[in-house]
Amino acid sequence: MMKRLMVLSAAIAGLCGLADAAQAQSCEPKIGHPPLVRKGVMIAAINPTVAPIQYIDDDGNIIGLDVDVGNAIAKRLCLKMEFQSTQFATMIPILKEGRIDLINSFMFYTPERAAQVLMVPYGASAAAILVPKKNTDEIKGLEYFSGKSFATELGTVDYQEAKKVSEELVKAGKPAIDVRTFSTYADVLQALSANQVAGAFIGVEQAVYYKKKGANFFRVAASGLIPHAEALAFKDPALAEAVVKVMNEMKADGSFDKIFVPYGHCVLPGPYKVTSGELPPYTCPPQKID
Repeated sequence: MMKRLMVLSAAIAGLCGLADAAQAQSCEPKIGHPPLVRKGVMIAAINPTVAPIQYIDDDGNIIGLDVDVGNAIAKRLCLKMEFQSTQFATMIPILKEGRIDLINSFMFYTPERAAQVLMVPYGASAAAILVPKKNTDEIKGLEYFSGKSFATELGTVDYQEAKKVSEELVKAGKPAIDVRTFSTYADVLQALSANQVAGAFIGVEQAVYYKKKGANFFRVAASGLIPHAEALAFKDPALAEAVVKVMNEMKADGSFDKIFVPYGHCVLPGPYKVTSGELPPYTCPPQKID
């Protein structure tokens, strides 16, 4: 009986393999080489250092939201997706040189960048204010931390926003925020868990990620703050338009937004397009993060 089941399982696996192969053969790439750097492959620069958006797992694989988005788009184009770990500062230069097909790496949209490459905004990173779980105060913004210590990651828009609000409080005759900086979001959370600070700024996605990993010492007091649009970036117009077409098809059937749900990430409404200049106003609604 056991032998018969093993034979049956092998037969089913073989049929599935044949079906997958047939599907692969019937799926003709929607765009070729050129403009692709390599036939049948879409090569993206990524900087896998920001969990859960883009990071390297324990097995050495690049995973995360950006990877999921890229793979879904490539599948619709009947292409293989290849991610190249790249220093952020070199991404636009190597794209312009034609060494990669696109940048898919949590890149914030700016008019200055859009003047150099073709940018397609699709989502937005937003910040969350975290406080110790025992703090049950209603907190609407950073003004609450006047005269209190507050943690941010060094060199981020979070830090810039905290400093800006602190300066405004001082001008209004109120105590400044004691803004403290840390190297990573993990360090920010460590400071909060050790009660070194009264609150902290962290990305909404990171708050979701660390909650799922079992961090239960904090609560999210406010979210959807200071959103910054992210975009894919391209050199070639034909490739950009092919990807835009797929993104809008996915938006229409609901599969695009579905990718973002597990990450707690903000999605722009669409329709998606190559964009230049200032973006129209957009918001990221607050999220309930248990």
